[in-house]
Formats: sequence, C-alpha cells, structure tokens
Amino acid sequence: MVRIFVFLLFAALMLPGKSQSPSKIYLIRHAKVDIKNPGWGNSKSAHLYKKQYNRSPIRNFNANEIKRKIENFETVDTVFCSPIKRAAETASIIFGEDAVIKTDSVLAELDNPIVKFPAIQLPVKVWLLISRGTWMMGINGKEKENYQYRKKELRVYSQKLIEYTSTHEVTVVVAHGIVNWELKKIFKKQGWKPGNYYDFSTLSVNYFEKK
Repeated sequence: MVRIFVFLLFAALMLPGKSQSPSKIYLIRHAKVDIKNPGWGNSKSAHLYKKQYNRSPIRNFNANEIKRKIENFETVDTVFCSPIKRAAETASIIFGEDAVIKTDSVLAELDNPIVKFPAIQLPVKVWLLISRGTWMMGINGKEKENYQYRKKELRVYSQKLIEYTSTHEVTVVVAHGIVNWELKKIFKKQGWKPGNYYDFSTLSVNYFEKK
C-alpha cells in the first residue's frame, strides 16, 4: 500500500503544469539609438529630430549579457514588444528565432506632439522635455492620444500580461522608458514585487515577481 501511495505521489509531481517558483515579468528597455546629438534648434528642429530618432537603427550591444539576466531564458517562446523600430530590433537581437515577437501598438512609446514656437531657439532635447511635460499635464495633444488615455490602455493591457503568467513562468516585454515606468507602477499596485534592475546604458532589464 505504501509503495502504491509513493508511486502515485511521484506520478502527480511529474505531471506537466505550471512551476511552483514565482512568476516573473521582465521589462526590457530598447538599446541605444544610433543618432547624433541634435544640439540647438527651434520647435521644427525638434519635430524633425524626433522623426529621425524613430527611424534610426540601434547601436550594437552584447545580447548574451541580457540573456544572462533573464532567469530560465531558454523557456521564453513569446516576447511582447513595441512595434517601433528600436524596440523591435532590440527584441530580435536578443531572442532571434527562439521566440515569437508579438508587437502591439499599446506598447509603443507614449508619443506626444512638439509644442510650436518656431521663433525660439533652445537645445532640441529641452524642446522634447517641454513637449512631453505639457502633454502629460493635458495641455498639449488630442484627447484620444493624451497621457491619461494611454495610461488606461496600459492598465488594460497589463491584465493580458498577467494572464499570460498563469501558464508561463517567464513573461518578457520589450518597450520604452516611460511605457515600462507606467507598467512598473501598475504591477506594484497589483502586488507584484520588484526584483533586480540592470542598466546597460539606455538598454535596461528589470523584473517583477509574484508567487
């Protein structure tokens, strides 16, 4: 009788299913974009720089360094990714053909229009900061594309990511700085605990876990 019990217990443990180790959601920010410092200009210059930034390729980086920061990397078969060039290229270099890259516009950078003051000269990066700040305050931009609307989209999308963790031990997102920042806040509110943070000069990796 004891032998039968031990056999049944062993068989139950060997059945396929979700691991008892904590689920992890990894947030990866894209690699550094290969573009020159824009210097000074007017608001039009900032607009043109932003368009060029979105089209430019990323700089080379060591994909193996990133892989080593993702626990059970070999089990990752799907990556949730922004459709913007710099994020998609980053995901492709890290995961290659080992995983399906699923892009979604919700993970695109929280985009904002550039404020228009063509007569004023400022560092282009200051124009970008002013434009983003006024957009986040609701002063600059259309209602459907404003900051609150995008945050709501991310809250809804985060549930898709969390649902995915119910059947996968490791979930990976490759996106952008502010997108990942918003996702971090969402996960924290839902009881996910932050883990280690790794910075590779623009490209970064950190994770959240929940038992």
